[in-house]
Amino acid sequence: MKTFGDFEFDDRRRSLRRSLKAGGHPIRLSGQALDFLGLLLERPGELITREEIERRLWSDRNVDFNHSLDVVVSRLRTVLGDKGSSPRYIETVPRKGYRFVEAVAAEPETRPANKRRPWSRPLVTYAAIAILAAIVAILFARTRYDKFVPSDRLQASPTVPAR
Repeated sequence: MKTFGDFEFDDRRRSLRRSLKAGGHPIRLSGQALDFLGLLLERPGELITREEIERRLWSDRNVDFNHSLDVVVSRLRTVLGDKGSSPRYIETVPRKGYRFVEAVAAEPETRPANKRRPWSRPLVTYAAIAILAAIVAILFARTRYDKFVPSDRLQASPTVPAR
């Protein structure tokens, strides 16, 4: 979780919301705007070049990159209330890139000690299915084995001559 100004950005959930002191309301953003904000928040105060933004966020898309980036930056500034000649959050460095200028505080992720990890439930389910499949396979092999290999009781005794 990263906080800046009146906002909180959750990296893991990819969500933006107003901080609790500002109402705590979630803010709807497109995937590209969230990706761009996440990229800026990774390195606050540093210049993120347009080339790096294109490489990391628009590498596999066939779109007009410059127009798409301008639209995303405009939407993000509108949501953050960052319009005007002196930006509070996103500074444009003409023909170079963008810089996040507000201080960012990273909070450690808090998870209750007794909360299960998200992968533990599927792991237990898969283990139970694997054990059941092994039991069924053993039972099936056992029934087939008895059918083709006679038991000791049915074999002729070596001391009794065959007729």
